[in-house]
Amino acid sequence: MLDPNDAILNRAQHILRSAWSCTLLYDQSPFESQCMIDPRSGDFIIAVVKDAFDATDITIASPKDSFDTRVRISVELCETTTEEQRDRFTAYHLPSTTPLLAIGKFQYAKIDSGEVVTPEQCELRNPILGAMGPLCKALNADRSRLSSLCSMITGVAHDSPLAVGVDDTGIDIRARFGLVRLILPDPITDPDNAMDTIEQLLESADA
Repeated sequence: MLDPNDAILNRAQHILRSAWSCTLLYDQSPFESQCMIDPRSGDFIIAVVKDAFDATDITIASPKDSFDTRVRISVELCETTTEEQRDRFTAYHLPSTTPLLAIGKFQYAKIDSGEVVTPEQCELRNPILGAMGPLCKALNADRSRLSSLCSMITGVAHDSPLAVGVDDTGIDIRARFGLVRLILPDPITDPDNAMDTIEQLLESADA
């Protein structure tokens, strides 16, 4: 089998980084859930049910388990989560009650076009994690500008946008009706220049 090319890997990375709603399948038992990428490890933070920890086969189907689901992700569950991971999950999903969270260690994923990607092929860790806090603060300093940026990149106006994550290829926005990923026009290759990139985007949204 041929290795996926760069275009396929870039698409797979986008699909995986925007896998926020999902069906957790534990030994084929379904549980409708929410998840996100842990930017530090590249694994998944996912809401689970306790029975899932006894399962031998764990798959995340996102956005839900269906014939045409975008991606199926094989993971190994770990019960231990850190306060930072729990806080990140809350920032993205605002759960009404505190869910039981687990780490889904990323094994491999099959995307809807048929290709299979592994962690070695498809990096999910955030290479600009150290700059993420200041970048979100800059994006959220003027919510009207952020709304304009959303419209500029996606073509859709999103109510009450709030930047909850930034990585080298995109910005994660929590809006009134759910999460939205803004794909950057060009990847951030130098963490030291990340703030310049974001400021230029905001200025272009004002133009």
